[in-house]
Amino acid sequence: MAKTTEVIIAYDIEDNKTRTRLFNQLKDVGMISIQKSVMWGRLLPADIKLAKRILSSEIESGNDKVFILVSKLSENAQFYGLAPDFEEYDGHGIF
Repeated sequence: MAKTTEVIIAYDIEDNKTRTRLFNQLKDVGMISIQKSVMWGRLLPADIKLAKRILSSEIESGNDKVFILVSKLSENAQFYGLAPDFEEYDGHGIF
């Protein structure tokens, strides 16, 4: 069984339609929104490649910005306020 990796994607997309389409496509890959234009997910290697293909096809290189971080967020992050319960997230639902 393939191992999942935690991924954070933050983006600044100028066009509203493109931003909404990107959000929905990343959600379909298995990511969840942790803040506006910031998504997190435990993804399989194939899903990471798919997310990168989606990003490269959707962004306009002159105006848009995307940041991808492969991380151990649930082990290393500190939260203040409402913190996501990463233990309940299995990659297929929203908590």
